Amino acid sequence: MLSLAYAVMSIAVGTAQLAAGGSSIASGGGDAERAKVSAATFNVETRAVSNWRGEAMRDLAPTPLSVLAVALGAERPVVTRCVKLNNYWCIKSARWNGEVGADEEGHTGFASAEHGADAAVRLLRRYYLEFDRKSALDIVRRWAPAECRLPGSSGPPAVLALRGLGNTLRARWLAARQAKPMRTRIAAAGDAVPVPPRRPAGRVSAVPLRPLPTVSMPSIMAGIAAPKAPLAATLAPGAPPRRQPTPASLAAASGGARTAAKATSTPRPEPVATASTAPPLRPAVSACAPDEQRIQNYAGRIVEGLDLAPGADLGLFAPDGQPQPNLARVLLAMSAFELGYLRASVDLVEEAIERATGAEPMGGASRPGL
Repeated sequence: MLSLAYAVMSIAVGTAQLAAGGSSIASGGGDAERAKVSAATFNVETRAVSNWRGEAMRDLAPTPLSVLAVALGAERPVVTRCVKLNNYWCIKSARWNGEVGADEEGHTGFASAEHGADAAVRLLRRYYLEFDRKSALDIVRRWAPAECRLPGSSGPPAVLALRGLGNTLRARWLAARQAKPMRTRIAAAGDAVPVPPRRPAGRVSAVPLRPLPTVSMPSIMAGIAAPKAPLAATLAPGAPPRRQPTPASLAAASGGARTAAKATSTPRPEPVATASTAPPLRPAVSACAPDEQRIQNYAGRIVEGLDLAPGADLGLFAPDGQPQPNLARVLLAMSAFELGYLRASVDLVEEAIERATGAEPMGGASRPGL
């Protein structure tokens, strides 16, 4: 069985290589490339480009696994959404050259894997030279930014912005209870629309209550109805009247009491907090802990084998924009992290770098903020 499976894979690999050679020969010239772009279509329902299977068998590695996955109709985790988009670096839509559509999350569907590789080289060059993002961590934080969910929420993730946390509970509550706009009917020219008369609001009459007359009733208990003597009359003769305290007198009294307490009291030792009396320490809660770990892993994969730290300069481009040797290794590592079991082939990456070296920058990325 193993030998039969190996033979089937060998035949499939040979067929894919033959198809790749024929397509590369036929794709020479601008007219053939334009025809290839126009032939590829994006299906919104399946969220895939029509020719993704042929592109995957030719431009994904390892070739036996990609061919077998396409032949058996494998899905996730082997065949991810970016594989079906011919977008092996999961680049967001920005009017790229060869862009034929985008999914609901904004990932670009390219007419071919070559267009996706050209866009990846172009985008990395912008990051490195224009945005001054030269380390793996700086590139990943913009290439795949962190998304944080609100605690206890099951809705879409709320992105942490620089000025606060968006998509708060109150904002969603107000949006859900926003009053629906009133629809009005516009009459055609020359027609009249009858407007029903508005009903007058009901009148509410308020009658003020008149005070009831008071009647003096005789008291049956001796001494209750009699007028009370003033407070000064109850004091003993010769006793001075009681005076109300003033702020000055209160301050003087408190100062004297404090001075006497200092003179008579001895310093008491401060209580020592023990494990039983000290308040428990609460661990810091980070809403972005999983995404931050993903970013760290992504950056670690990029610098793997380069003998560099995640925060060190990757040396991808020269000041004049010419690619450096580390660019190919970084592109391969990023593709492997984005796709999981598969990655872009070495030939696909090297050809994209050659095109970027010998020609002007490819179109795309005209939207600011990428």
